[in-house]
Amino acid sequence: MKSNKLKLVFALLAVLVCALGVSVAYGDSAEQQPQPILPILVVNTGALNVRSGPGPQYSVITQVVGGTELPVLATNPSGTWDLVSTAAGNGWVDISFTLPRGDFRFVPVVDVAAGTATVVQTLPSTLTLATVTNSIPTPELVGPSIVVNTGNLNVRTGPGPQFSILGTVPGGTVLEGVGVTPDGAWYLVDSPFGPGWVFGEYTLFRGVYSTLAVIAY
Repeated sequence: MKSNKLKLVFALLAVLVCALGVSVAYGDSAEQQPQPILPILVVNTGALNVRSGPGPQYSVITQVVGGTELPVLATNPSGTWDLVSTAAGNGWVDISFTLPRGDFRFVPVVDVAAGTATVVQTLPSTLTLATVTNSIPTPELVGPSIVVNTGNLNVRTGPGPQFSILGTVPGGTVLEGVGVTPDGAWYLVDSPFGPGWVFGEYTLFRGVYSTLAVIAY
């Protein structure tokens, strides 16, 4: 009689252990897998040019200030320029002036010269990316203006720090753009002191970039 009772107790314990095992296994399978975070670039400079193509030879569409978060749509084959989404439309930025955030494993590679796009890996069904397009909205035709984006900015006699200073203009001053150096680093402006050059990194460009004369100094 006692032996039968012991057998019954062991049988109940075995059923209980099996039930716990099934519950744990079900709980593990029900856990949600972590979702990939969409890739963004954080602007890590005072102001960053957004261009119509992956290189300094392309025209500037707009500028974004430091700290701006830009969703990444694609990258060039060398991984040095990324196509991002901005309020002014899609454009390319030099990633050396940004900080990456999120998952970049599934960012498509776009060869602008060949006009084709190649996806690095198959995108998971849980990750959605904006449609990649090489078309850039045409901005309104506005005369080029250079807005001073620092406390005070020197206006120089030539495009470089080695040239003498004509005068200094305060932040927020709007200067009429006349020309630009081939590398896009310096702008020739019409200043209160006459024609002079200002360093582009401390300015914001407004208007149509292609209307500026390219001046080799």
